[in-house]
Amino acid sequence: MGLLDRFSRTFDKHGYDLDGYDKKGYNKKGYDKNGYDKDGYNKNGYDKDGYNKDGYDEKGYNKDGYDKKGYKDGYDEDGYDFKGYNKDGFNKNGYDKNGYDKDGYDENGYDLDGYDENGYDENGYDSNGYDENGYDSNGYDGLGYNHLGYDKEGYNQEGYNKFNKKKNEVHSD
Repeated sequence: MGLLDRFSRTFDKHGYDLDGYDKKGYNKKGYDKNGYDKDGYNKNGYDKDGYNKDGYDEKGYNKDGYDKKGYKDGYDEDGYDFKGYNKDGFNKNGYDKNGYDKDGYDENGYDLDGYDENGYDENGYDSNGYDENGYDSNGYDGLGYNHLGYDKEGYNQEGYNKFNKKKNEVHSD
């Protein structure tokens, strides 16, 4: 703006002053002296705060930090990514990509080794092959006795069978 033009503000036949701005302060391309159009956006389409007409910045995030799909730093308002997992790798039901929860049990209640939270497999046996009562699949405990107290040969811990015969007795006929 020339010295004389500051006071008189003369405009050419197209409506622009000596500096190239119209009466409202916009140049021929529609921008003011600060580089913003009449709607308040610069030539790249962003306002003074750095947001476009849709409310997103150059990186694609709105004022709250969410992108167009509703994800903040890759996560939605509830904290899940586009695949449905949170920062810890678990979905809304509490399971990871392999179907295990934070304690290592899958949706069926068994861990990677096939045991539930009590240490039993799907057949009810622990890692040593015993059920919750202490018996193996054949019905014998760790010492080799069944629930009646007899071993595989039919003798109890004292060495007697159900007929009260001693294991080491010699049969004489």
